[in-house]
Amino acid sequence: MILFPQPHFWTFWDFIAEAGESPIQEWLDGLSLAAQLTFNSILKQAHKTKSPLEWTGFKRFLAGKKFQKERLWELYFKADGKQYRVVGKFGDNTKQAILLCGCYHKGDVYSPAEALNTAYKRARALAQGKGKLSVREIRIDI
Repeated sequence: MILFPQPHFWTFWDFIAEAGESPIQEWLDGLSLAAQLTFNSILKQAHKTKSPLEWTGFKRFLAGKKFQKERLWELYFKADGKQYRVVGKFGDNTKQAILLCGCYHKGDVYSPAEALNTAYKRARALAQGKGKLSVREIRIDI
């Protein structure tokens, strides 16, 4: 048996729509600097953590048949007195995490209300070759 080296660090990728925009980046650009820095901090920690279940911001795998089929999961963080969520999935490559949709969350309510379905549609678009990926640079100097 030949053992190939496994990637040491996780890489994070943004979903890119057919039109070329990154919905994750557009969402982040609308957040405060504190929220952006908190999100980067979550990714910086997760980048070097072996298991995603140990990521500081890992919340859960989503329930529901269609979400489970795509293995969608949530990252969470708090900033500015709000709870934020980023829905993602794992890619085909080892230690690849794909960020699909960002939203706010309070109680059982997501804002925008269709955030989970949007993430599902983007995951399906990737599977059908209708979306692209762009590597998310993680600022490790802050």
